[in-house]
Parts: sequence; C-alpha cells; structure tokens
Amino acid sequence: MWVFWPALALVSFVLHFIWEYVQCEAFFVHLRAPASMAAMLRATLGDLVLTALAWLGTALVSWNPRWPLQRWTPRVWLSLLGLALALSVAVELHALAMHWWRYTARAPRLPATPVSLLPVLQLVLLFPLSFGLARALTLRLSATPKPQPLKGASSWNG
Repeated sequence: MWVFWPALALVSFVLHFIWEYVQCEAFFVHLRAPASMAAMLRATLGDLVLTALAWLGTALVSWNPRWPLQRWTPRVWLSLLGLALALSVAVELHALAMHWWRYTARAPRLPATPVSLLPVLQLVLLFPLSFGLARALTLRLSATPKPQPLKGASSWNG
C-alpha cells in the first residue's frame, strides 16, 4: 500500500485535472471567482478528497482496506459506483445552493435533478479508472525481478 497511495494521488490528480480543465469553461459559469488555474487546482484537490472517501467507503463496505490491489468483487464495483453517484450529486447540489457556480445551457442535466451529468460521469468514470491505473502502476513498481541463472554457470554449489 505504500506504493499504491502515491500512485493513486498522481493518477487521480492528472485525470481529474484534465477533466476539470477541459469541461469547465464550456459547461460551467463560476459565480464567485473566475475559472482560473487556481480554481481548477482547488477543484482537483477536492476530487482527490472525494477519491479518498471512495476508497474509505468501499473499504468499509467490502471489509477490505486492500481492495484496490485485489480482484474487484461485485460488492466493490457497486460500492465504488454508488459512492461516485452519491458524492457527485451531493457536491453539485451543495455548490449550486452556495451559488459557487451554475451550468451553461449546453450542460446536460441528470434527469429529474438540477445537477449536470458531467460531474456524475466524472466520478463514475474516473474513480474506477484512477484506482485501476494506480493498481497497475503499483503492481508494476512492486514486482521484484526474478534472478536469472548465469549462462554456462554450474549448478553445483561445492
């Protein structure tokens, strides 16, 4: 897990920052401050906190804190996707109520809600992708190469 956490932070930061930066101007109007690089960094740091909450919630539901490094069961998938949906809707409803931003006319809405579909898709797609890529990176970095016998060397240890 010591390799996993930095890998998750790096992968998640890059993916969420790209998502925030690409979709923000076209679909969001920031009401309190301009959509600057600092605002994108703050949003990305918030996404990292949500990623940590997704890990924690899934660890509690699966009774397994090492779940990202193991085969994902249906319980893990349901927990991860359910948390993505719940966290994204909760954050968006809070931000809208606080008048931090509003959506442009082009922003697709989640049916029967005032919430944009984009933040929901962000977490539903990027949570599993972040955990999966961090797992792959961790397993690759943690793999110890097996010693290869020297060509022509004798197996006799005498």
